[in-house]
Amino acid sequence: MKNNTFFKLFIIIILALVLRLWFIDKPEGLWNDEYVGWFIASQKDFHKFISEIFNNCHTPLYYLYLKLWLKLFPDTDLSLRLSSVIPSLIAIPVMYKIGYKLKDIKTGLLAAFITAISSFNIYFAQEVRLYSLLFLFSALVALYFIKVCKENSKLTLLLYFTFNALLCATHTLGLIFSFFNILALIYYEMKNKDNIKNILSGFKELIKYTLPVVIAILLLMPLLISIVFSKSLSQFWSDFSFSKIIFTFIDYFSPIQTNISTSPDSILPYIYAHSKINYSFIIFAIIPLITAFVAIIKAVREKDKILNLLLISSFLFFTVLIILSISGKMVLSTKYSIEMYPILILAISVGLLSFNKIILKLFLLIMFAGLNLIYIAESSTSAPKLPRPEGHRTVVELIKNSRLKQNDIVILTYYDIDRFQRYLPAELNYNFISINKFNFNYIMFNNENYYQTIKYGKTLYKDYFYKFPNQIIQKYSYDKFKTQTKKGDKIGIVYLDNVSFLSIENIKNILQNEEQYQKTPFIFLAFSTLKNNLMYSFKNDYKIDSITQSGAWTLIVYEKITD
Repeated sequence: MKNNTFFKLFIIIILALVLRLWFIDKPEGLWNDEYVGWFIASQKDFHKFISEIFNNCHTPLYYLYLKLWLKLFPDTDLSLRLSSVIPSLIAIPVMYKIGYKLKDIKTGLLAAFITAISSFNIYFAQEVRLYSLLFLFSALVALYFIKVCKENSKLTLLLYFTFNALLCATHTLGLIFSFFNILALIYYEMKNKDNIKNILSGFKELIKYTLPVVIAILLLMPLLISIVFSKSLSQFWSDFSFSKIIFTFIDYFSPIQTNISTSPDSILPYIYAHSKINYSFIIFAIIPLITAFVAIIKAVREKDKILNLLLISSFLFFTVLIILSISGKMVLSTKYSIEMYPILILAISVGLLSFNKIILKLFLLIMFAGLNLIYIAESSTSAPKLPRPEGHRTVVELIKNSRLKQNDIVILTYYDIDRFQRYLPAELNYNFISINKFNFNYIMFNNENYYQTIKYGKTLYKDYFYKFPNQIIQKYSYDKFKTQTKKGDKIGIVYLDNVSFLSIENIKNILQNEEQYQKTPFIFLAFSTLKNNLMYSFKNDYKIDSITQSGAWTLIVYEKITD
């Protein structure tokens, strides 16, 4: 690497580091997905650690990585977030090597630069989740795919399959990606042999190194099968819509992140709402999206066999994810397709640099990079500045700042108390009661079959949602709270606004429109109904002492006014 090139790459890495450390210490604390990763990795008992891994939907390598990190570094939120910064930074020189190996130094530097300023990568470099590590392994798979096609040494082939195995061991859906990627490599090798003898020889070589990966995939297959054939939970959270496909690529190519956990059903309200055109969204989301697609199309038209095979394998992978989402087996969230992201960045880099007209090339490059950097620097909702509204520390701060006294009742809806104990001081001694996403089926519907409730809830309980007030919840509230408290006692109820935002009137309107009813996630209907009924049950015997809201959480404190 020339000194000038090394210096440019060094500057890109420094820029990436600054963007990933900027606002990294999130005051809201870990939220649910981050908590799950930390909880699994922090298990002291190894058998418990293994058990928790198999209770999770992802393959185990990330949890092993995080467990090692916790042995080497402090168990603080900042330290945990830094565990994602490291692989995110390592991925940048890898992306340079990808572009360099496929084309030239300029392509490598541009691929590294796009990776550095990617808002999607910046967001997940500050998240205690597997996706930064997964991006790194995906980039290494792409790199060694290219190297095998161009060099075909035994060591290169071995490393290619090794990184595929690591990818599969990090993400369950990586099994699908690796399958199509390996098929693409076999196709390339078969098409580039001069005679039948060499074809057979090359095929035997591939089989030889594929065998360890096949064994690894077979060992991990039970996890994939458990997802594909399990009782579907995705409709509990979100339905599929074709707008989610568009939102996926907006997340990848623009600085606006719309599909981090789940995206809206339609893109139209983002573009045009309340009789107004949203010019900001068009400028910072749609224009970078169109620019990226133009670049990818231009890259395809360059007819580079290796790049096109990588793109085809990515397209097939993404198609399978769409099918799984339509069939209700998963939610089409951008992060679940991250395996193809390094290949898309490579294609954009090739495409942007392939325009013959210098003015057009510079215009597209400056516009694409400029819009991304301007938004990151100036917008309060850019990737490094995005808060974690569901962070668990927020709830503890709400309770600490309320007028609740020791031993008062605190009702936690949606999560159990264990989600907040990381931030609970020892001196905070409340009587916590949880109506959460794993026991609400019994409390709300008197149904002990959890999976039946979440899978068939919309069919079973449509009439239930019509009835207000609901007698099951009213009786639960009377027995659990009214009869157990005396005049002057206080009760705090914590609501997660993201899942309990529907009013009684909203629910009635949804119920009267079958199409809208089917589109509304069951969890929103259930926890909104719970909230509305709990508030009604406190109406006559309690007065509201305070209502405080922070992030995605609301705490309502009631004081009993009757004996």
